[in-house]
Amino acid sequence: MSVSIDDLARGIAAAERPALARALSLAERDSTAAAALLARLAQRLGRAHVIGITGPPGAGKSTLVGVLVRHFLQLGQRVAVLAVDPSSPVSGGALLGDRFRIGEADDDNRSFIRSTATRGSLGGLTGAARQMVQLMDAAGYDLVLVETVGTGQSEIDVARLADSLLVVFPPGLGDEMQAIKAGILELADLLVVTKCDTDGARRACQALQTVAPLWRNAPPIHPVSALSGEGIAALAEAVLSRARNVPPSAAGPAAPAPPALAASFDRLRAELERRLPFDWAGSLSLQLQHGACGEEDGRLGVVCTLRSGGEAFQLGAAAAGLILLAAEMHLDCVVEEMDAAGGKMHLAFRHAA
Repeated sequence: MSVSIDDLARGIAAAERPALARALSLAERDSTAAAALLARLAQRLGRAHVIGITGPPGAGKSTLVGVLVRHFLQLGQRVAVLAVDPSSPVSGGALLGDRFRIGEADDDNRSFIRSTATRGSLGGLTGAARQMVQLMDAAGYDLVLVETVGTGQSEIDVARLADSLLVVFPPGLGDEMQAIKAGILELADLLVVTKCDTDGARRACQALQTVAPLWRNAPPIHPVSALSGEGIAALAEAVLSRARNVPPSAAGPAAPAPPALAASFDRLRAELERRLPFDWAGSLSLQLQHGACGEEDGRLGVVCTLRSGGEAFQLGAAAAGLILLAAEMHLDCVVEEMDAAGGKMHLAFRHAA
């Protein structure tokens, strides 16, 4: 049975789970239609606190998410989860099915869990993830948890969606230098070490404590055990404290940038990473520019910054690559400001006329 965009908007505003499920499926297959739906829900956006959860495969992210969801529900929060799984080579759908690994947490409409597939996204998130998070926000959930496939130099997309970013480590972290090399860490707000009742977890905490001061804000380290519950309450309170004190990011789900344009830019970033002849994610940072995008002018502002150790030619290569790729994707890309000495440039993207 076909459901109109207006009917979906009314259902989501009324917190109807079937309407949200249909809208999430719409975002996965038709970003333009999802953008039209989100335009009708614009007044309901920007309320949820979005929590990104990433870390290497096997770190216990799904188990941690399940425990956190249940704890948040006990505290009276409404919680939605977007679990991004690897794609099935046969169906293209979510391979691991985090809904089954996390488990439905309650039956009174206060929680909602959805799995989606990466479908080849190099950043660890599906291109529809931004719209899906926005739809969960519009449905009235207080917290939206986004769990990614696994971490690495290229998987920083989740940081662009999240108001709070949790990076999860398993016991037996090994060489702490590997922690420094992981590009996602400099964006972390909270570090989590799982299975804290083991010797390996204690060593991992020590390794992280050694190198954490080298990062942006020396993020706090939370040892937790999903089995015993140790540390879960403290971690949940740290997240809720950020939810109370950190306003939604302009790069997150409350950003007014047209969703279809943001989704196009996500695909452009992935293609740039594939084509550039150097480890661009380790050399450059691409972030949505705060306050520089809006539906009224269909403009997406982006800041490209050279990371420590990067070389000036890489900034120029990224600019040339973005302009050429944007043209291929029917986008206009303009370099509005270039500060080669400072290692930064400002760009603007629009849909080509």
